[in-house]
Amino acid sequence: MVKKKIKKLNLGCGDDIREGWDNVDIQKDKKVTKSFDFNIFPYPIKDNTYDYIYTDNVLEHLKEPDKVVQELWRIAKDNGIIRIVVPHYTNKGAYSSLEHKRFFNEDCFIHLEKQVNKINLKKEFEIIKLKITPTIAGKFFPKYVREKLSLFINGFLSKIDVELKVVK
Repeated sequence: MVKKKIKKLNLGCGDDIREGWDNVDIQKDKKVTKSFDFNIFPYPIKDNTYDYIYTDNVLEHLKEPDKVVQELWRIAKDNGIIRIVVPHYTNKGAYSSLEHKRFFNEDCFIHLEKQVNKINLKKEFEIIKLKITPTIAGKFFPKYVREKLSLFINGFLSKIDVELKVVK
C-alpha cells in the first residue's frame, strides 16, 4: 500500500523553515520555496493544492485578512486543514508592532465558521480546534474566570490557535 504524501504549506515562514513543506514568505531567501506579497491577490498558487496550511503570526500584519483566509480556502483541498495562530487582542503583544494592522478575538473565527459562501450558499469552514493560550499571569486563573476577566482587564490571554477544516 502506497502512503499518500500530504502537501503542506508554511505561509509566512520567516526563519521557521520546515522540512518537507512549501515554505513561503514575503521576503526572499534561498531557503524559502516561493516569495510573494501576501497583500496581492490572487496568490500565485493553484487551486486545491494543499492538504495542510499553517500560518503563525501573519494575519495581523496584512491589510485584508478576510481575503487572505479566502485565498487559503481556495488553495486548500476539500477537507484540508488551515491552522492559523494570531495574537489575542487583549495581549499587549498584539499592539507591540507598528506593522500590526488588525486585532483578533475568538469570535472572528466563530463568525467565519457560521458564514456561508454568497454564491453557492454553502459553509466553507468548520472549526476543528479553537484554543486560546493564556499568558503567564492568566495561567493563575481557571479558564472560565480568565475568559470573563479578560473582558475587563487585559493581559490574561496571549494567542488564538485555530484549526479550520475546509469545506468545498
